[in-house]
Amino acid sequence: MNRLSLLSLQVDKETTRSAQKARNTYDVLKESLFQDFRVKKSNNHITIIGGGIVGLMSAYFLQKCGFQITVLEKKSFGAAASGRNGGGVLSLGRELNEIPFARLATEIWSELDREGIDTKYTASGHVMVARNPIEEQMLLAAQDLYLESGLDVKAVNPDELKRMAPDLHPNLKMGLFSHSDGQSYPFTTSTSLKSYLKENGAKLIDHCNVVGFHTKNGSIVTVSTDQGNFESDVFLLCAGPWTTEMCDSLGESVLIKPRRSQILVTEILSKRRIHPFVTGNSLYLRQTHAGNVLFGGGGPWEISGFDVSNTNYALELLSSRLLELFPSFKNKQLIRAFAGTVEITEDHLPYFGGLTKFDNAFISAGYNGHGYGMSAVMGKIMAQNLCYYFEGRKNPIEDPFLSQFSVVRSRIKEEKQSV
Repeated sequence: MNRLSLLSLQVDKETTRSAQKARNTYDVLKESLFQDFRVKKSNNHITIIGGGIVGLMSAYFLQKCGFQITVLEKKSFGAAASGRNGGGVLSLGRELNEIPFARLATEIWSELDREGIDTKYTASGHVMVARNPIEEQMLLAAQDLYLESGLDVKAVNPDELKRMAPDLHPNLKMGLFSHSDGQSYPFTTSTSLKSYLKENGAKLIDHCNVVGFHTKNGSIVTVSTDQGNFESDVFLLCAGPWTTEMCDSLGESVLIKPRRSQILVTEILSKRRIHPFVTGNSLYLRQTHAGNVLFGGGGPWEISGFDVSNTNYALELLSSRLLELFPSFKNKQLIRAFAGTVEITEDHLPYFGGLTKFDNAFISAGYNGHGYGMSAVMGKIMAQNLCYYFEGRKNPIEDPFLSQFSVVRSRIKEEKQSV
């Protein structure tokens, strides 16, 4: 039975050529992304709708470029999936077209603490474990593709697995380890980003519900909320699955479905027992900086919608899968359970870039459970895009590398289906 549910890479369909393309894309993106971008004047105003990690990280990089920033959040900042996730910043497991962005994300995350953001990020690595020969063959095939794509991975034997996590089941076949992956703490990251933005002049308004937009001559003029109207030069939609409703009101076809994801937390372990981020057996887990084991894992059994209550089914299923990997944890106490809403798109790609009907409206949403880790690189790319926008130019990387995330792809698909 295959339970490598966090291995999105389809090893039987990808090719060496696709992997080489991912490597080349990374090189071009890195050269572009690590240039120093700053707008020539600092009175351009950007309003971001959505105060989760994608919105906050976008605000951070936009503010560093010199823009005036307002962030509107329907509930509390970082209160949905942004504060309720595993904290993984991962490349291993991703599809090849995501690898260049995921690799850059880990590099950017490693710099944030030095820049004053308390992420508690550690480059701990990430190991994906195989329980049977089927999973073993899949990981070995994935290793070849990932190495060709430029991702630093290696196969590890059971003895090496034991050194990484001494309590792992001794009968595991092998693991695939990525040196560059890491983990951080979502709560302090969101809180620290919020504090940084406020200290540097951004306006952050919570419990602010968007009710509509006022448009004129192909531009959005104001966003209307239950706390008043907000004018801006640019509007950036980062509201996760709530983005669909806003796009509908603007005549844009963007389908992002909400799905519940549940996480459990054990008591604090007396020692550091799990060093890397671990995935396998349809589960992800890590030992936090405080010493707890945090674990979760969704699936088609989870409901779609905005319900974030925990269920007995998830408690039993996730706990049993943890014990299948770590049998000696049977006496560990569960002390906490929580749930968040992740965003799912039909083709498992995010929506990123400009909207089609309004020249000053942009979107960054629909990251399919990868938004936490990807927020850093996509926030930095969005900041770069908007620097070009205010100069009246197009980002050179947009057409070759970002068009796959365009909202236009939904319309093209709808047109093909209607023929």
